[in-house]
Amino acid sequence: MSPLLKPVRVEPHAFPNRNPHAPYLVAAGETFDVIEVGESLGRATLDVLRTRQVTPGPIILDRRYRRIGFLIPPEPTHTLPPREQRSGPRHHGRGCWITIPHPNTRSTDALIWLVAPVDHEQPSCTLRDVRSAIRAAAQTLGS
Repeated sequence: MSPLLKPVRVEPHAFPNRNPHAPYLVAAGETFDVIEVGESLGRATLDVLRTRQVTPGPIILDRRYRRIGFLIPPEPTHTLPPREQRSGPRHHGRGCWITIPHPNTRSTDALIWLVAPVDHEQPSCTLRDVRSAIRAAAQTLGS
């Protein structure tokens, strides 16, 4: 597992019946933040990033809630415009807990890596890159 994703350690004897493929709970804001959007907007955003030749960092797909989370480098402050605070992408940073897929995720699991993390690599796609791509993707979907 990538060192930037530091899961909460659970001793195996504490939960002997724990599913070995269960996701991990990880604190955001230390090594990464997450920008979360709906699945259709997230897939369109990924297309925009690839078109712009911006290498996305790890991306989580939650099939159950149809949400996509883009992992980005942590932002010390992240002020969103008032409109986005109510209806736009959710920014999860310091003080938030994120559920991430297990490294041995099966393709049928509800929580999977859309883009898997690379060992010893920090998320390269910045908040500015993701927000710009989200705006472009939203305009494309809206037209």
